[in-house]
Amino acid sequence: MKSFVPGLTAVLILILLVGLVAAKDVKTYIDQGAAHLEAGKFDQALGDFNEALKLKPNDAALYDYRGVAYRAKGQDDMAMEDFNRAIALDPKFAKSYRDRAMIYYDRSDFDKSVADQEKAQSLGYKVDADFLKLTRKKAAEKR
Repeated sequence: MKSFVPGLTAVLILILLVGLVAAKDVKTYIDQGAAHLEAGKFDQALGDFNEALKLKPNDAALYDYRGVAYRAKGQDDMAMEDFNRAIALDPKFAKSYRDRAMIYYDRSDFDKSVADQEKAQSLGYKVDADFLKLTRKKAAEKR
């Protein structure tokens, strides 16, 4: 039994170290992706977020980051898929509702935009009150 405990301890330490390295890599990819996004290097940002998603494929925030990059690149269908995936993974991830609301707004689907802005707001995300008011007005005019 005594020889089993050190072996088990070594395995547990190895698993912990691998997890820490992966977590650091994810943060590095996120930081690089954000910097590339801000610099207008959307393809590089997408590459960084894709690499982060390989390490953490069930992270709603990573899908949201990538969705923002797709949106900046003008690929709203791909962005919408990522925002939907983020919401499916974490229905309380408010930012994805807000980001998806912006696409709905651009598509003149004002009722869905209002619903997503209100959902984001109900989850604690600060929504621009004037923009929400404008969207509600446009939704009412369209009905």
